[in-house]
Amino acid sequence: MIEALLTDEQKMFRQTLRDFGEKEIKPHVRAYIEKKEFPWEVIRKLAKLGALGVTIPVAYGGTEAGAMGVVIVMEETARAGIRAPLTHLGATRNISEFANHELKQKYLPPLASGEKIAAYAQTEPSVGSDAAAMRMTAELNGDYYYLNGTKVFITNGEVASTFVVLAKTDKSKKAEGISGFIVEREFPGFIIGKREKKMGSELIPSNELIFENCRVPRENLFVSQGDGFKKMMGSFNGERCGNSAACVGLAQAAFERALRYSQERETFGKPIAQHQGIQWMLADMAIQVRAGRLMTYDAAYKLDHGIRAVKESAMTKAYCNEMSQRVINMAIQIHGGYGYMEDYEVERMYRDVRGLAFGGGTPQILRSRIAYELIRGR
Repeated sequence: MIEALLTDEQKMFRQTLRDFGEKEIKPHVRAYIEKKEFPWEVIRKLAKLGALGVTIPVAYGGTEAGAMGVVIVMEETARAGIRAPLTHLGATRNISEFANHELKQKYLPPLASGEKIAAYAQTEPSVGSDAAAMRMTAELNGDYYYLNGTKVFITNGEVASTFVVLAKTDKSKKAEGISGFIVEREFPGFIIGKREKKMGSELIPSNELIFENCRVPRENLFVSQGDGFKKMMGSFNGERCGNSAACVGLAQAAFERALRYSQERETFGKPIAQHQGIQWMLADMAIQVRAGRLMTYDAAYKLDHGIRAVKESAMTKAYCNEMSQRVINMAIQIHGGYGYMEDYEVERMYRDVRGLAFGGGTPQILRSRIAYELIRGR
């Protein structure tokens, strides 16, 4: 089914990334983690393969590969051990879809080439799923907007150079008062705050961002208040596909390790893969990973072909977030006590995948959205 959805070019791209992951990512993940070092070398090599430009038009240096391109990148990189491109691809998608030609020409080429990395800043200390309640403000004074407020949990915060930032240009309104800005790291009044200490995903920094009269040129307003925020939220369907693909990639990696270990580890005189209890776990893992992958590629295909997929992308993310946790948990169980140890990597995968259930909509918020669509017959 998946092969039928992919063009020959997409199949080649997927194979290229898989080969790259096996040779250039997997062998080095542990070293990056131990050094607590962002994988810049890997990111730049991925850029040369076109992986950082899949949401960027060809005219601005990208490959314009759509939602399917995002899914391929995220599944293969997560499967190999990193998922740093996810937030970058979300931010570049917003700039590509909503910015004018001048802003695209200025910001997109270095983001496609890997010279710079992008981040998306929406979440605030007291505002997560209810984005319309954000408190960060942007006030126009002459040729500049002045941004004030704090964002938290911003993926790639300390390594990004270009930020898509949401703020209220009209405090009297909710969603209709929110606008989008492109903010450069060097803008006066923009401070990269503390690095969050997380349960997992050590390779990807998450930071607090502080804006103290941060001066942003008025031309860097790329989404105006009104229906702009609603349009940006529509782009979350693509991010949800990318998030789901990362879950599938991590679950696939854990399954592969569990399958291999079950054929090597012996108890009672035979490999544990010959015990029925283990066989059923392996079968359940394979079933669930396949279901998640089919849902993910189906939703991405619909988005790329102009088919409304709000419900499908929400279903996919809700399922894949929870599926990946179940599958990796079973992989740990198959490894026994070793699964709890860092040397066998499945414990890291469990910690890494847990955070994917927050960005782009929690499973609870997604279920509300799914029910909304169902009730209206969509």
